[in-house]
Amino acid sequence: MTGQTISHYRILEKPGAGGMGAVYKAEDSKPGRMVALKFLPEELARDPQALERFKREARAASALNHPNICTIYEIDETDGRHFIAMELLQRQTLKHHLLRWSPIAPMDQLDEHRMKEHFSGKWLPIDQVLELGAEIADALDAAHAQGIVHRDIKPANIFVTNRGQAKVLDFGLAKVEQRSKAPEGVGVSQLPTAGASADDLTSPGTTLGTVAYMSPEQARGEELDARTDLFSFGVVLYEMASGKQAFSGNTTAVIHDAILNRTPTPAGRVNPDLPPELERIINKALEKNRDLRYQHASDIRTDLRRLKRDADSGRSVISPVSVAASRPWWSGRLALGIGAVVAVVLLAAGGWYYKSAGRGGAAIDSVAVLPFVNGSGDPNSEYLSDGITESLINSLSQVPKLRVMSRDSAFRYKGKDADAQTMGRELGVRAIFEGRVTQRGDTLAISAELIDALNNSHIWGQQYSRNATDIFALQDDIAKEMTTALRTRLTGEDEKRLTKSYTANPEAYRLYLQGRFWQTKKSEEGYRRSIEYFQQAIAKDPNYALAYSGLAESYGGLAVYSFVPAREAYPRAKEAALKALEIDDTLAEAHTSLAFVKAGV
Repeated sequence: MTGQTISHYRILEKPGAGGMGAVYKAEDSKPGRMVALKFLPEELARDPQALERFKREARAASALNHPNICTIYEIDETDGRHFIAMELLQRQTLKHHLLRWSPIAPMDQLDEHRMKEHFSGKWLPIDQVLELGAEIADALDAAHAQGIVHRDIKPANIFVTNRGQAKVLDFGLAKVEQRSKAPEGVGVSQLPTAGASADDLTSPGTTLGTVAYMSPEQARGEELDARTDLFSFGVVLYEMASGKQAFSGNTTAVIHDAILNRTPTPAGRVNPDLPPELERIINKALEKNRDLRYQHASDIRTDLRRLKRDADSGRSVISPVSVAASRPWWSGRLALGIGAVVAVVLLAAGGWYYKSAGRGGAAIDSVAVLPFVNGSGDPNSEYLSDGITESLINSLSQVPKLRVMSRDSAFRYKGKDADAQTMGRELGVRAIFEGRVTQRGDTLAISAELIDALNNSHIWGQQYSRNATDIFALQDDIAKEMTTALRTRLTGEDEKRLTKSYTANPEAYRLYLQGRFWQTKKSEEGYRRSIEYFQQAIAKDPNYALAYSGLAESYGGLAVYSFVPAREAYPRAKEAALKALEIDDTLAEAHTSLAFVKAGV
């Protein structure tokens, strides 16, 4: 079409194409300006329903007048060809800003798919993330106020101009109005198949958008509102801040599963320079439950601008040289006064640190692991949250110079709503560790947080999402990251004790946890059921020393509470304890059970 004249537009070149059709650079002869012409694909133009929706939504989008939204000048049709005339933007999309070229082959010799293989992601400078992020959020806020949901927010649909300004593209193109429902019949089965590029999985005229950037409710084909754009924007923010896609995979099915069930690697772990507040903003935008997500684009914009302001003011304090020459003479005394206040604050902070060091260094020396909350809502999963709590208590008890409260002390707070300061004071510990466990099918999601009991401040927090069979690695990761947060130095031998696993069989471990859950009830039924579970665990793994030790404790409990005559229960308890020690003679629980049996006989 190059060289042709369409209406009053002379087509100059074809710069690119998208899911909704080809885009051409053209000259508008009326005002004498350069524009971009976007033509509707012929297959959609032949569908009266799709064509009407296209016109209606394009007209709505053309009413948007915002500096961070690509302006639509006209919607027209010539010789049966429907097109949109819009602002011609110079420079490149955000997608290209996030890619670093590795000169393995000339770019003009690579197609789109092969080109991506030669790019590696990079994160943007934090000030640029905040500036562009606030502009994109402002554009979304303006669109949502007009009842327009974009449904395909991604780096390829965000332009960065020569002046470094963000421009959101494709508002109204194959999009639906706010609160409208997905077309009937559109669902996961219509996702593109393996081999398609994750950046180009756009299905025109559907709610699916681009797979790697769509929201969970969009993936399920549910009714959409403006919050779907906020999730997609969170995915874009994550990529801007970390240089990696939040949800990736070799097939659309893998990406789809990640969006619905998995938590991305924390952006701060990928980019160590990421401000914690920006990570919090990203995490809130990526909430899978839209009721817990940001509710309005204006809220994200405010948080990003506030963080930008604080970061800018922080830089000006650190680097005052640039403004020193222009200061009036009287500002010197004011600066001395402020400097004195800052010095006092720094001295006070130094004094606090010195006192803290006097109490045993910067490391936190005592902690209580509270019972993890069972987020599944299923009482049958209670054993899992309790079992993980107990396992973490046992693991952390191996850390030198760290005092860990016993299970009985920590479990007094199960189901109680108390703040960390109160619990820390009552238990006499410096830090409180709490978390939530949610199991959905084969996926295990754990959120954990370490809180300073002196002032209720957040020390460390993390979210994990793994297959239930990875529970051993999951617990090891939590224990290791928590000791890092506690600023505890571990030797190689310490780490071995911390991450010691007594079985490699996940099913045996699950049965052991159920046995421990019933054992703690200290009732006849509890002890008998625990014995059944421990025996099942041993059947799965005959060398499971902890299961034998649990068996010894349960037989001992039946005798202590007179549920079974001692002459019957103690021999069985002794036999189980001896078997546990035969497998692992370092097992403290087994030594305790054996001593208990000898004392009771």
